Amino acid sequence: MPGYTRRQLKEDKFAQTAQGAAVWATGHRQTVIWTVGLALLAVLLTAGVITWRSRQSDEANTQLSAAMRTLEAQILPAGSPPPAEDAGPTFPTIADRAKAAQKQFQAIADKYSTVSPGRIARYMSGIAFMQASDKAGAEKELKTASDFRDKDVAALAKMALASIYRGTNRAPEAIAIYKDLSEHPTVTVSKSQAQLELAEMYESTDPQQATLIYQQLQKEDPRSPAAQLAGQKLSKAK
Repeated sequence: MPGYTRRQLKEDKFAQTAQGAAVWATGHRQTVIWTVGLALLAVLLTAGVITWRSRQSDEANTQLSAAMRTLEAQILPAGSPPPAEDAGPTFPTIADRAKAAQKQFQAIADKYSTVSPGRIARYMSGIAFMQASDKAGAEKELKTASDFRDKDVAALAKMALASIYRGTNRAPEAIAIYKDLSEHPTVTVSKSQAQLELAEMYESTDPQQATLIYQQLQKEDPRSPAAQLAGQKLSKAK
C-alpha cells in the first residue's frame, strides 16, 4: 500500500486495535490512464495523477497515525493522579476518547476518500463509533466501508457489521455476512475466521451445525490455530 508497509502499520500499533484492524497491507495504487490523442501527453497526465495520489496518501497517512494515537490515548478517570508531562493527551472515559478519535477519522475519510488511507479511516470511524457505543453511527460508516472495492478493508467492515448485528438481535444478517466472508476470504479475514464466528453463533441456536463447522475446521488444517480452537469448542460441548 502506498505510504504504508506492514512494518509501518505495526510501528503505529495498528495491530493492537479494532480486532486486528491493522494487520494487513492493501498494496493498491491504481494508475490513471488518460485517453488522449498524443501519447506523450497521456504519459505526462498519468504521471501527474500518480504524484498527486502519492501526496494525498502521505498526507492522509500522517493524519491517520495521529487519529490512531488518539484512539489509543491513556484513560484517566476523574480524580486520577496527573499524567507525566510526556504522556500525551488523556481522556476521562473510553467513550470520550472514541468520540475524539472518530471525528479525526471521519475528517480523514471525507477528505481523502480516493486513496487507501482514507478508506481505512472510514472503517476506523465505524470502529470508533462502536467504542463510543453509537451503534447507529457505526453501522452507517461500516456499511459504507463494506461496499469498498478494496476487499481487505471491506471484509474488516463486514466483520464489524456482523458484530453489531449479533448485538442487536439481527442474527440472520450476521449469518449472511459470515457465510459470504467464508466463501470469499481476504488477507484480513480468512475463511477460518469467518467460520469460527459463524459456528459460535450457531452454538446457541443450532448446536449440530456448529459441531459440523468445528469438525470441518479440524479436517481442513489440523495444526492451525482455528482447528485448535475448534477442538476446544468440541471438547466443551461434550
